Amino acid sequence: MLKRLRTDIILHMQKKITLYLIVLFAILTGIASGIFTAGAMTIDQKLALGSYLETFFQQNIHESVNRNAVFWQSTKQNIQCSFIIWLAGFVLFGIPFVFLFVGIRSFFIGFAVGFLLEQYRVGGFLFSLLCIFPQTLIYLSGFLLIGVIAMENSMERFKNRKTTLPREQIKRETMQYIMKTVILLLFLTIGSLLEAYVTPAFFGLFKWVFN
Repeated sequence: MLKRLRTDIILHMQKKITLYLIVLFAILTGIASGIFTAGAMTIDQKLALGSYLETFFQQNIHESVNRNAVFWQSTKQNIQCSFIIWLAGFVLFGIPFVFLFVGIRSFFIGFAVGFLLEQYRVGGFLFSLLCIFPQTLIYLSGFLLIGVIAMENSMERFKNRKTTLPREQIKRETMQYIMKTVILLLFLTIGSLLEAYVTPAFFGLFKWVFN
């Protein structure tokens, strides 16, 4: 099953390479904008945010992290963002909105990593590599695919805007679109599980960073 899924994804990428490149560009643009924004913060803003992070991590190093709360918060954010992108896929001219929403989601990732690198240098890089990168790779891969299928659905609706399609066909295509998004949401849940139940175990390794 996994082999078939991988084959289907590869074939889909080859067939829709332009859409993949557009969404990938949105992701890279969002990340770059986030890093640039983190670097453009004033000294007072950096000190305030740094102080908050240091207090947060010191507290979570000495006290047990509420992993269930982290998991549900992460899952909630993924559902909200996926739902917005999914809705944009129903709009005739939805491609710019999909681009925007994927870019915004990527912006926050870029901002977080950019700030850690700017503020904590090597320590920030190591923390990002061990505690942010694993789930981020899953999130970005998931939103890349969600963005592509949303753009694909929007394009199909635009192409068929003057055509009256059979009700059964519309229903079938809508259900396929919904199921693809739900499957990718389940994939994003893997990232939430890592973020909530695996990542906090490494916080103690970075006491020297957030002192």
